[in-house]
Amino acid sequence: MKVSPADLIDRMSIVRLKIECIKDQSLNAELIACEDALNEYLMEGIQIKKEWLEDLYKINKEEWDLLEEMNKERIAGNNYEKIGKLYLQTELVNKRRSQVKNMIVENTKVGFKEIKKNHPSA
Repeated sequence: MKVSPADLIDRMSIVRLKIECIKDQSLNAELIACEDALNEYLMEGIQIKKEWLEDLYKINKEEWDLLEEMNKERIAGNNYEKIGKLYLQTELVNKRRSQVKNMIVENTKVGFKEIKKNHPSA
């Protein structure tokens, strides 16, 4: 089974973040492989919108930053209230991520939608 455009775009944004944030150039090969796979979809006539790439990058960057802040709080001490609030923010960001990925699946007609458990507070 091929990786869907939604999963490829999501993975590309995460790899790009890793390259930028942890300066690991060894990930360039993975980024190129994802781009090549996405280009195969383009050659098949499946439209890939640039805004999908931008949206998932922004969302994954926001989640990355929240997780970084949560990790700093964990290392710094026992501010569990702040860690809990950061966790809840992360859940909401991850829900937006799923919504974008599902919208990509709807638009491309390729792949499967992500099904998340609904939380009453979200």
